[in-house]
Amino acid sequence: MCVQKNKLVLYLGVLVPKILKIKGGKMDKFIIIFILTLSFLHATEQELRINSGFTFPETNLLKSIVTEGFKRANIPLKFQTLPPQRSLLNSNLGIDDGEAARIFDINKLYPNLVRVCVPIHSIDIVLLSKENLHIKEPSDLKNYNVGVLRGVKIAESIAEKAKPLSITRATNYLMLIKMLNNHRIDVIIGSKIALLSIFSEIKEQGLFMTLKPIMSLPLYTYLHKKHKALIPQLEKAYNSMMKDGTHKKIQNLFLNNLQKKISVNIKIIND
Repeated sequence: MCVQKNKLVLYLGVLVPKILKIKGGKMDKFIIIFILTLSFLHATEQELRINSGFTFPETNLLKSIVTEGFKRANIPLKFQTLPPQRSLLNSNLGIDDGEAARIFDINKLYPNLVRVCVPIHSIDIVLLSKENLHIKEPSDLKNYNVGVLRGVKIAESIAEKAKPLSITRATNYLMLIKMLNNHRIDVIIGSKIALLSIFSEIKEQGLFMTLKPIMSLPLYTYLHKKHKALIPQLEKAYNSMMKDGTHKKIQNLFLNNLQKKISVNIKIIND
């Protein structure tokens, strides 16, 4: 539990010894419980800054899910969207307090992050190209120039393992799509929802997107290790959302609204 050294903590530090002295070294159980309760309530009043490295509008989906979870866990929340790499660095360093949704083993690279063991989202990785490249598996990428979003670790990992002709990292998908149209790269590896979201806002034509994900992984909330005592109550809150159907309702509403905006100009590859 992370308790900041503010006036309440200093006050308790002075009060406890005085009570002990008055009671001759034996403090009444009621007073102990009262003081511990004050300390706990103070700790949970701290507003946690939770980062999303996802782009609009997918970050809004995560905000809805995480906000409801933190509300049920009675943990004050400030949700913010940052570039993916900066988001992770800030959370790992303790500048911010955690990540909204990351892959299962992201803490191998960022060891100060502790997983909340309830998957709240998933990332479906698909391919976007100017022509049907007939890519069936990640190893097929070796003959192409690949573009990925910096900080989306699963996409970066797929690209690195495939050993393509080149890997270009950009800070947003619009930059990658521009590179694709200018033939600077051959294929984009990215989140299905994120890419569809882009095409709900712009009017690109003649691009191909794979329907079947090249990889799909569940995503989890992570807290900085200084807040690990809060994880059990957050897990309980997320589980309650799964059980009563709230999580599914939030996802379905988002997807239904997105599908209404998707451009018909994207050619979906079914094979």
